[in-house]
Amino acid sequence: MHVYNWGLIILFILGVSRTNAQTQKGYKIDTTQLYSTYCFLHQNPELSGNEIETSSLLKRELLELGFTIVDSLGLNSFAGVLKNGKGPTILYRTDMDALPILETTGVGFASSKTDNSTGKQLPIMHACGHDFHMTTWLGVAKTLVTNKKKWKGTIILLAQSSEETGQGAKGIVKASNFGKLPTADYQIAIHDTPDLMTGTFGFCDEYSMAAVDMMNITILGRGGHGAEPFKTIDPILLSANFIQEIQGIVSRNLAFNNPAVITVGAINGGTVGNIIPNSVELKLTIRTFSPENRAYILKRIEEIGNNLALAAGLSENELPDYKLLDMSIPPVYNNPALGELLQKSISNTSKSNSIVKVLPKMIGEDFGIYSNSNTIPSYLIWAGVKSPINTTENTSGSLHSSTFLPDYKSALPLTVEAITNCLIDLFIKN
Repeated sequence: MHVYNWGLIILFILGVSRTNAQTQKGYKIDTTQLYSTYCFLHQNPELSGNEIETSSLLKRELLELGFTIVDSLGLNSFAGVLKNGKGPTILYRTDMDALPILETTGVGFASSKTDNSTGKQLPIMHACGHDFHMTTWLGVAKTLVTNKKKWKGTIILLAQSSEETGQGAKGIVKASNFGKLPTADYQIAIHDTPDLMTGTFGFCDEYSMAAVDMMNITILGRGGHGAEPFKTIDPILLSANFIQEIQGIVSRNLAFNNPAVITVGAINGGTVGNIIPNSVELKLTIRTFSPENRAYILKRIEEIGNNLALAAGLSENELPDYKLLDMSIPPVYNNPALGELLQKSISNTSKSNSIVKVLPKMIGEDFGIYSNSNTIPSYLIWAGVKSPINTTENTSGSLHSSTFLPDYKSALPLTVEAITNCLIDLFIKN
């Protein structure tokens, strides 16, 4: 855990001076504070489950704005609730955690933080833009508060721990204090992307991000001397056959319009070249969109593994061991009707904004824990952060890379304004 000088932090965040940018919709956005908040969060990342200082900072900011804090939502998650008269209730989520990556952007506010909570000294970096998400979230909170006369209703600002591990949203919905939150009429979130230019917002109706399953499989065999493989049942050869066969599930068992991914990311087995081991461990990730495809793929993996083992001469008691890890998350489902409303709001916010339709992605996002509900319309919007100008502090790299850096100076005020307008429009329309 890091110990910070909070006096310096407050000065850093507030800045010596503030620049108020008047937007097309009349929202005053303090860009100096936005930039300093972003730089501070970027420079002080915390890993999943360890976002203690990050959570504390966000909490204090919301308390100063008059939000009521609902704490103890699992790990370091919490929510801020602000009631502003009679109207709909909207939940807006941000994630908080960073990744174990050594930053190589070269900017003056690059992270040099490390974490040794796992027993290893790991570098930490906001390589997925959660610092951008949090800064936008705080900027929207402040803009809503200063424009309270323009809307009526209840806003829930949810700050979520551990998105990268897929456990944060699960912890929130399982927490007893989650029941203390008002029931939302709408749920939204953003995710920055270097695939889109700043000022461009991406929309993908229905399933937009994949369900994620992680599985460990132990392929059994009968070990022996490497020079006498005929006296063994080689689990390494069996594993090689298994890996090749399961790749045919997507290409040969699923229709072309049912996308899925099966990746074997790790193979662990054996010690030296002249010993055939007794077992090999495989580590897989499986990505799907529909529950039917997910169930079918999991079934086919076992069918293939079991039949290969039997064909190799193993007994019923020596079939592979399949362990589905407790990290599964559902796909992100974006409500098309809500998406249409949000697109109109963003288009009407600024003439410089553009809306594009984007394809579904096989990456996972635990916003699907909330958005997979059929009862609450939900949407995750892609916010472009790629600058058309190539400078040191403009976007380079990709998500989860050591060189990822959003075009924060241009993208932050545009995104704050767009999301604020989305929320106010939803409050007004309902």
